[in-house]
Amino acid sequence: MTVAARQGTAGGMTLLSRLSSGWKPWLILAVLTFCAAAPGVLLVPALDRDESRFAQASKQMLETGDFIEIRYQDEGRNKKPAGIHWLQAGATKAVGGGAEDQIWTYRLPSLIGAVLATLAVFWCGIVLIGRRGAFLGAAMFGAGLLLTSEAHIAKTDAVLVFLTVLTMGALARLYVRSEADGRVQRRLGALFWGAMGLAFLIKGPVTMLVAGLAALCLWRVRGAAGWLKPLADWRGLLLFALLALPWFISVQLATSGEFLEGAVGKDLKDKLVGASEGHGGLPGYHLMFLVTHFFPATLFLVPSLVLLVKTLRGRSLDVLASERSGLIFLAAWLVPTWIFFEFLPTKLSHYILPAYPALALICGWGVVQMMGQLKSGVRMPWSRFASLGLFGLGGLALMFATSPFGAKLWQAEAAGDFEFAATGSDVLAVWGQLPAMDLHWLGAGGLALFGAAVFGVVRRYGASLSFAILASVFLGWHIRAVFLPGAVWMQPTVTVRLALAEVCALETHSLLYRKSCQPPFPARVQAVGYAEPSLVFTTGTDTSLPPRTQIGLPEAGSAYPVVYLLNLEDEAGRAARAELGALAEQAGRCVTDSGVYFALNYSNGDPAAFLARRIDAQACP
Repeated sequence: MTVAARQGTAGGMTLLSRLSSGWKPWLILAVLTFCAAAPGVLLVPALDRDESRFAQASKQMLETGDFIEIRYQDEGRNKKPAGIHWLQAGATKAVGGGAEDQIWTYRLPSLIGAVLATLAVFWCGIVLIGRRGAFLGAAMFGAGLLLTSEAHIAKTDAVLVFLTVLTMGALARLYVRSEADGRVQRRLGALFWGAMGLAFLIKGPVTMLVAGLAALCLWRVRGAAGWLKPLADWRGLLLFALLALPWFISVQLATSGEFLEGAVGKDLKDKLVGASEGHGGLPGYHLMFLVTHFFPATLFLVPSLVLLVKTLRGRSLDVLASERSGLIFLAAWLVPTWIFFEFLPTKLSHYILPAYPALALICGWGVVQMMGQLKSGVRMPWSRFASLGLFGLGGLALMFATSPFGAKLWQAEAAGDFEFAATGSDVLAVWGQLPAMDLHWLGAGGLALFGAAVFGVVRRYGASLSFAILASVFLGWHIRAVFLPGAVWMQPTVTVRLALAEVCALETHSLLYRKSCQPPFPARVQAVGYAEPSLVFTTGTDTSLPPRTQIGLPEAGSAYPVVYLLNLEDEAGRAARAELGALAEQAGRCVTDSGVYFALNYSNGDPAAFLARRIDAQACP
């Protein structure tokens, strides 16, 4: 190694020590995660299906004042606890300004949860691998595409991973510092059970599963369970009970026992015994998604895991006993959790998120070790280039999928599936031009290439990690601020609102849909051939979805106007158009149709051709 390279390495370690000490890492990590995720919170429309179901249930809590039962329209939603709905409703009440149909207010708990999760990863990692490795691992986790994606979706996962890491941080301190005085241990036990109780209110037993599997593995490794004694303190168990049981008992009474039957007897059971709702996959599913979802930390994944295995087997690094103990803890956190979710019959790519903090901390530790090993000339060629290949594969996949070229292929494929349109060219003409490559996309590509070159050729690992993290942030900005908001063609509910606005069916309009409309407005929209939850959230709780939508016209003039949303790609939508036309002509009512708006329903991959039909009480002038 050259003298200049060694000096650069020493300088990098000094800078890293400065950045990871005092108050600076907390601020840097919080700003990093917030800035990486915030554009999506504000700009991405309400997503189907889970996000809109969660947000709609929280919205109905505000509408009804019932914060015990969870309902989606007039159906009980007995799947998850109410904790996330309380947070979403509280955030909307606090910052919504009286508006309850703005999806960004329901996303705030997820954004805040993601920021806190990154900080919790740093806090957890300090005691396990030291401040420098914890800082780098938390930075990779906070800029990772899976966390920042969950940060702008109004669901449970971002808040859940924060509480899971908080739980594991308390457990880590009990494990590594088992000789601490009794008062400290009791506080850690209380933190463990308090975070566990809050996590139980967010998503049931997931955090309990992760912590339980890790504790079992650590008990097997250490051969003694004395360090777990603080968790048996009755005060911690009482805290868990006080947090988890009151709502659970209340909802059981309010639903006559239906919540437990639905949440455990159906939802949880379906996930454990089969591919619930068609979400299945073979073992290796989460490994496949690791290439993109763990980006940019994939740049250091393989050498970090190689160093971990060698260290735990006593064949490599001369590390402190406390550091080796911390690595054992991270392995006990990562491996059984990963195996469980790989063999769980029901698979969605975000299920594995509670394992990512452990993997990110291992990578952070690996970066520090690689920076230190440069002094002795250790190169690790095969593992470095294998990891470089993973980084390049994930980056290319993400760049292509979010480029105009990738979108053009998606559009061409989707346009060929339409039956209502005369040709696929007609659909493409309506969809219009694709957005150009923006500076965020170009910047992400340039930063990723530069980071890969610095990693593979110059071997300045701290600098390459900085470029990789910036590439991930820029790519996230492109996806959430430009690509997804501009891809109206694959946002069916946005397309629906354009059709509804054309016939003055919306009493409230955003700037996107504004036109000069005067009352009266319909009491509700009735949909035929389209039943996505985002339509209910954005259009109103009373929106009628199939199969409950009834085709017919009221006799009383005060009940008009009547508005139907028809999906002409669906046989029921075409039949309803003909039937409504005949009924309106027979009754002498005026019919106003919007143009036909084409969209791809990404939730099920089906094409949709929307027509809004407004029927007024009087005859047409």
